[in-house]
Amino acid sequence: MNFTKALFVVVALAGNSAAFTNPGNAKVLSSISKPSELAAFGRKAKVAKVIEPEIDESVTMFDPIAEPVGDVAVLALRLATCSLLVHHGFDKIQNVDGFSANVVAKFFGFLPGPPSFWTLSAAATQVAGAGLLTVGILARPVAFSMMCTMLVAVIFHLLNTGAEGFPLAVVPQHSYNYELAAMYVGVLAYFAAAGAGAYSVDEAVLGGELKLYESGIKKVFGGDEE
Repeated sequence: MNFTKALFVVVALAGNSAAFTNPGNAKVLSSISKPSELAAFGRKAKVAKVIEPEIDESVTMFDPIAEPVGDVAVLALRLATCSLLVHHGFDKIQNVDGFSANVVAKFFGFLPGPPSFWTLSAAATQVAGAGLLTVGILARPVAFSMMCTMLVAVIFHLLNTGAEGFPLAVVPQHSYNYELAAMYVGVLAYFAAAGAGAYSVDEAVLGGELKLYESGIKKVFGGDEE
């Protein structure tokens, strides 16, 4: 009798302990998610990794407005520069002899060839260049050639009238003789470096000025084709 009672006690204890074990490869379904609760049963908690989307802190709420406004401003600067510069070329064409004698021969007599050649070359960069830059075709080399022409104009004025007390002197004519030419140099240097902008034939029609040059170089020198 006592042996039978003892057997029942052993079986009962074994059954109670089985409730807290996981025999074999049995899967335990649990809604417990906290590591501390799982750790109580001797199992390492697995916490899902949450990937947060990356936020570009350099982007602001003004970017959607600032970018198109900037493109329009570049267009306006380009059109204004070309419309103001082109008449300098027409002036040289109408006064080839005077410009050749009073400017080229007098201050740049070391240049080879007849002075009229350099006068007409300068006129060509200002007239044809203004036309090409207005619509934005091959903007960088065009703007660079125009910039070089205006740089020569700055040198001419410096040779003719000097620095005129730059930068603080107040001159009788209210502006330095080289001032306008120097401003043209600065603006044209920008277009020579940055191109004509979004609203140009280079970008809107030709697919990008730099890509056009890259394609041409690869065709000439046999670069790798994608």
